[in-house]
Amino acid sequence: MKKVIKNLSLITLVLSFLLIGCATDQDDSNSDAENTVKSKLPHIETDWVEIGYIKDGMPVITFDTKKALKTLSANMKKYGGVNETYTSVYVVSSDDGYNLLFQGDTYSTSFFVTTVKTPAKLATSGVSSVLVAARRITCTTSDCAHESTGCAVKYDHDNHDLPYCSPCNNGGKCTKTDISNSDVAVNVF
Repeated sequence: MKKVIKNLSLITLVLSFLLIGCATDQDDSNSDAENTVKSKLPHIETDWVEIGYIKDGMPVITFDTKKALKTLSANMKKYGGVNETYTSVYVVSSDDGYNLLFQGDTYSTSFFVTTVKTPAKLATSGVSSVLVAARRITCTTSDCAHESTGCAVKYDHDNHDLPYCSPCNNGGKCTKTDISNSDVAVNVF
């Protein structure tokens, strides 16, 4: 009889540990689900930043746009030689993903944006994807600054996913800038 009670006590103890472990794993998986977006950032570049999300099919920007416009204007003047006061920023859809387009009176500058699927928990609120921007490459133009799809950052999937700037529809000049070693994108978003 003592042996049976001892075995039942041991079985009860093991089951208790299993139940506690399963409950802890469940709690961890719920909190991890909210952080999976950060672990699924694209591997094209290492310098990505979350800038918004897609809700009900529409891009929504979540960073401080006034600060971003002011900061990019100052940084482009200081580091890129572009004297422009950017006045608007928005997300534009392209065949490759999206671009974050900063526009001024004379110039526009774009950053490549892609989506990362959100966990099912967030998708129930209408948010289907998080928008992340690559801060290392920009495309800037004054020749087709008012074309939403001209002079946009794209990636050549046939050439090791190297970034390039799409041509202006009007044949104007579009300048690709690798800003990974400069401070152009610092504190923009």
